[in-house]
Amino acid sequence: MQALTIHQPWASLLVKGKKQFETRSWQRNYRGKLAIHVGKEPLSPLEDYIDILFALKGTFSFDETYFNSTFGKIIAIATLKDIHLMTKELINKQSHLERVSGYWAPGLYAWELTNIKRLPNPIAARGMPGLWEVPDDIYVQIQQQLGNWT
Repeated sequence: MQALTIHQPWASLLVKGKKQFETRSWQRNYRGKLAIHVGKEPLSPLEDYIDILFALKGTFSFDETYFNSTFGKIIAIATLKDIHLMTKELINKQSHLERVSGYWAPGLYAWELTNIKRLPNPIAARGMPGLWEVPDDIYVQIQQQLGNWT
């Protein structure tokens, strides 16, 4: 299984179903199961994401204890359904929240993630740039928590 390291708060927004796409400047041919790993450190304090917090106002609140306990851990499994080349048309179809919680510009890529399953107990793992292979021992822990997920 492949994994992708995503910084907070974007990782939590994906897991909570508030965000559907992860934006990247690169693409891969891989499609299938993808572990969502949280970077070991936040890029900046949550308060710096005022646009995201404002867009979420009244619809969602972060569980700060959970949020702060996820750094450097795999928190969910998703299906990487497709990777879309961003066009003005695709960008204009996105919600305000989707646009402020990613870097949207023509020529970049929107990774479409579906079937996201949150792990009951996040698993510590060393992340890496790009897509990386989940170690066998961690894969076993994921299976123990989620069983035969689809």
